[in-house]
Amino acid sequence: MRCTVRTLGRTRLLGAGSMRWLLASVLLGSVLQAPAQAHLMVAQKGTLNFHGDGAYMVLSVPVSAFHGVDDDGDQRLSSAELQVHAAGIQQQVQARAQLISDGEPLALQGLMLNLSPPDDAPDAPADQLVVMGRYALGIGSAGPQPSTMQFRLSLFGRAPAEQAYDITITRKPEAQAARYTPAQAVHAVLPAPARLFAEQLRLGVAHVLGGLDHVLFLLVVLASLAGAGAGWRQALGMLTCFTAGHALALAASARGLVRVSSSLVEPAIAASIVGMAAFDLWQRHRARWAPPVAQGALVTACAWVHGLGFAGALGHLGLSGWPLVWSVAGFNLGIELAQVGVAALAAWGVAVLTRWQGQHVAGRAAPAASMVGIVLGVGWLAARTPGFA
Repeated sequence: MRCTVRTLGRTRLLGAGSMRWLLASVLLGSVLQAPAQAHLMVAQKGTLNFHGDGAYMVLSVPVSAFHGVDDDGDQRLSSAELQVHAAGIQQQVQARAQLISDGEPLALQGLMLNLSPPDDAPDAPADQLVVMGRYALGIGSAGPQPSTMQFRLSLFGRAPAEQAYDITITRKPEAQAARYTPAQAVHAVLPAPARLFAEQLRLGVAHVLGGLDHVLFLLVVLASLAGAGAGWRQALGMLTCFTAGHALALAASARGLVRVSSSLVEPAIAASIVGMAAFDLWQRHRARWAPPVAQGALVTACAWVHGLGFAGALGHLGLSGWPLVWSVAGFNLGIELAQVGVAALAAWGVAVLTRWQGQHVAGRAAPAASMVGIVLGVGWLAARTPGFA
């Protein structure tokens, strides 16, 4: 295999050319790990390895991610084009692949560019460019802790297959696998447990309050409890069932025990709203209510489906061990805090309506919530079902 290498800028690193040797060894390791690949490195893959006072990056970047470098418009980069545009590529990498510490991007040093043409045509223009460089963490020290750092990557290509990166971040003995997309272009680097817990708690709250379908399902459950004349103990028990369903789904998804496509989960969430609302109205029509155990089982099953929807937010963290435990715990607690807040707000609203308009008017709010649930749920089910005409 023949490689074309361009080294940009001056190198003042670990002393006596050690950085070049380290980068070369990383590149060689990438090649040896994938001898059967058609390119020097798998497209849209990368590593960020912390060692001593540096963080060493290797990325395979699609050529279409760079602006103003493809002179002949063939979506590939030739040796001549690389020679002409090397400085411009360097500037784009420095601006769009950043290791950020305490809000400030760290210096990217010794940037190297390597064309990655197919093995059977080593002189042909390449559609991938392997980028290597070192972020300086601090001279003579281990630098800032990873919990204060983020890695930002926005070198996305034009083709759909070029809209995602899988990056492995390592600082022994810790490791993290992160997926970067245009919607998720920044990831915390090996976050500390406390920070990870707090961040996931915040995201859990945001996912509930930002998702009308989850809020509506909770309101339908509360409406059903109101119709059955349930007291606060039974309401608390039903919220516990909701918590259990979410927690089990999140834990199972995080451990890789359950993998369900969002194309199935999202329609199922809408169907759970319709089903729960219809069940409530059916009970009201019969003036007979299912035993609390049966209602709790139904709510737990529906909460499992909703939990699979929430689990998508954790799908690309790439954490394992205790960091994963802290992440799931924080996210789940955030979900449940938001649900308790919604339930408390609903109870307060009913109390205000009762005082203002009387019990007979307030009593209509519960079945109205179920009717709204059926209407919106059917609409969401139609919108989320592929091929629905």
